[in-house]
Amino acid sequence: MKGQSAAEYVITYGWAILALTIVIAALLASGVLSPNYMISEECNLGSNMPCTFIVFNEEGKTKMNIAIQNGFPYKINISRLEVKLTETGQSFDFENMAPAVIESGASTTYKGTLNGGQLPQGSIKRFSASVEYYSCAPEISEGGGCSTSKHTISGKIVARIVSK
Repeated sequence: MKGQSAAEYVITYGWAILALTIVIAALLASGVLSPNYMISEECNLGSNMPCTFIVFNEEGKTKMNIAIQNGFPYKINISRLEVKLTETGQSFDFENMAPAVIESGASTTYKGTLNGGQLPQGSIKRFSASVEYYSCAPEISEGGGCSTSKHTISGKIVARIVSK
């Protein structure tokens, strides 16, 4: 009797089990259930320094273009930008890293190349970022220039490595 009940159950509900298996297989194959699909990219240097970026592989190297906007109500002078891969400590060399005075609301773009090997395309990587700048606020600057007191903003970048 038990064998007959089991056979009737499989015959009656077998199509539903087959359909469920097909749906799960399709979801797994499409990558929707991949953990990387759930992670969103972000560039967070605080509310006064919004940033946008792209990390890509080109000519056997991993490169980053990052645009930093001045959200302060006064000019700033960015003197240093450091972006490091959290898991290994590798850093980007930014080729145009001369000190740059940025007007309020304006932005500037930095282009860098990662020291070391190329990161795997399609992977999600976490970076720590640090920006050193001088305030050019009129109330603290001397003679219309920038202050001599350095400020640092730290943040994080989560990026998907793409090909260019």
